[in-house]
Amino acid sequence: MKIFISHIQEEFQVALVLKKWIDSAFADHCEVLVSTDPENIPVVAQYLEKDEQALSEVKALLILCSPNSLQRPWISFDAGCAWMRKIFIIPVCYSGLSLAELPQPLAIFSGFDLNQKDFPQKLFSTLAQELGISQLPPIQYRQMREELQAVQETVPPEMPTLARGPEQAATAEPALEPIHMEIILVLANSYGYTSAVLAEHFKMEEKKIMSLLKGLIDWNYIYASPAGMGHVRYNLTSKGKDYLKENGLA
Repeated sequence: MKIFISHIQEEFQVALVLKKWIDSAFADHCEVLVSTDPENIPVVAQYLEKDEQALSEVKALLILCSPNSLQRPWISFDAGCAWMRKIFIIPVCYSGLSLAELPQPLAIFSGFDLNQKDFPQKLFSTLAQELGISQLPPIQYRQMREELQAVQETVPPEMPTLARGPEQAATAEPALEPIHMEIILVLANSYGYTSAVLAEHFKMEEKKIMSLLKGLIDWNYIYASPAGMGHVRYNLTSKGKDYLKENGLA
């Protein structure tokens, strides 16, 4: 069985500490995977697209939720894909974010505050129940808390992305490259395509397409949604449609 930890790249070290301790407690029962891709591609969604066997292997998804990570589309995207596949989801709040501040759809899941004193006990008790384990091995909870507290000091401070004014936000968005415009055009003439279909259409690796799609999502030209059977479909947003009209392409 597998447990995924979904996180943004800047918070990779926090994910590694959690992986280390979960591995030590459940080494004979599960494998812990973290999303280490430097481009923040949603590895959970990609993994679930493989086949039904991959789906049956994933037992739980831990989502690191901070003011920074909630500004990225991939975190909620991974959660949505896992929810569609009935995978157990655990939001883990920290870095100044409380459970009460979780937005939808993350707020519907029972989560934990990483900085609460009893966080390790609650986390391992919940995972043990989900994995069907009746007795946990000895765990140094105090040491785990200390390591989590120390590693949080390496996390970059909150980025003011959501607080920027209209002029600042506009300058942060680069001009679209020809390949971005081609993707928008292809999606405009469809009801949405998966990354695999787009990769085949443009004759390039799917990982490269995923990176391009990430940029278009970040700039709000397209959005992603679960398409059933673990697949993900990409469609144009209103901004993407307006872009085509403004440039005489629609």
